[in-house]
Parts: sequence; C-alpha cells; structure tokens
Amino acid sequence: MKHVAACGICCDVCGLHKAQGCVCSSGTQKIAKDKVNTKWGGKGALCLVLECAVKRGIAYCMQDCPDFPCTKYSEWYFPFGKDYLNMHVERRKERTAEKPKP
Repeated sequence: MKHVAACGICCDVCGLHKAQGCVCSSGTQKIAKDKVNTKWGGKGALCLVLECAVKRGIAYCMQDCPDFPCTKYSEWYFPFGKDYLNMHVERRKERTAEKPKP
C-alpha cells in the first residue's frame, strides 16, 4: 500500500484507481496541485476533497484538518458513511471539552 489520498482512501484498494489508473495523493504533493489545475490531467474529473486540501495546504483531511468532517463529506457521504463521520464529530467535541481553558 503506497498511495493514500487526501480523503484517507488507500488508492491501491480503490476501484477507480484500478479501473482508470488515477492515483490520488495528499493535498500537499506537487502532483495534487497539478491534478487540481488540470482537472485530473485533462480527464475532466475533479475531486472536491482534493481541491479543498490543496487550497488549504492540508495533506490528509482526517489527520490534519481541524474542520474534518466538513460539509464536503456530510453532503456527499463520500468516501465515508454518516455514522463514521458522526463518530469524528463526537470525538472532536470530547477533545474540545477536555482542553483546559486559559
């Protein structure tokens, strides 16, 4: 397993990667910026998650973005289901509540 997309999917097990040969990347890799600028090398497909990660300078949404899961995930429920995303929201609330106030 060597390719992990900004959304957290391992591209090596993604059906789109297998069918089309596309390889996503973290949002901070040069190839990601190239993909966003050319809409996937001219193929016309653009992942809104990768585009956002590139714009925000975030490698992996789940690991690096304080807003994960954002509306891009809750509107699409892609690539994760509603229950999984709700778990992240609840855990973020718990972490915030545990932080001591200055």
